[in-house]
Amino acid sequence: MPSDVDRTAKAVDRVQPQRDALREAHHAFAAACESAADSVALADALTALRSAFDLHVEYAEGGGGLFEELLDDAPAEAAPEVDRLKRDHAVIATAMDRAAGLLGEGAGIDDERLAGVTAEVVRLLAQHRRRGAELLYNVYAVEIGAGD
Repeated sequence: MPSDVDRTAKAVDRVQPQRDALREAHHAFAAACESAADSVALADALTALRSAFDLHVEYAEGGGGLFEELLDDAPAEAAPEVDRLKRDHAVIATAMDRAAGLLGEGAGIDDERLAGVTAEVVRLLAQHRRRGAELLYNVYAVEIGAGD
């Protein structure tokens, strides 16, 4: 039977590559929002972010995924936070869909609606990543870099 240290190391090893990919896409999207270069660059960054986010959701919520593992290891502590993180996934996906819709309608980089929704995507993802890092810390007592 694996020790708690082995299970913790396994969980962190599993989460880190996926977390790194989402972080990089998140930062690239934020940079594209800030640069106000053009809507094509922003759309490309959003596409890359959505791809990384969709993989993140599958990794977390899919069968045998991280949420299932957390609920097995610490059901009382993890359950409310897992529920919140799942709700975050839906809210973030909806915000990304709004941004993609505005870009698809031809909204330019100077469109206030687009600026608002892209800023919301950046904020929601940062908040979600912090919550996820806090949950992993609370369950496994391992710091994975909440504010990276």
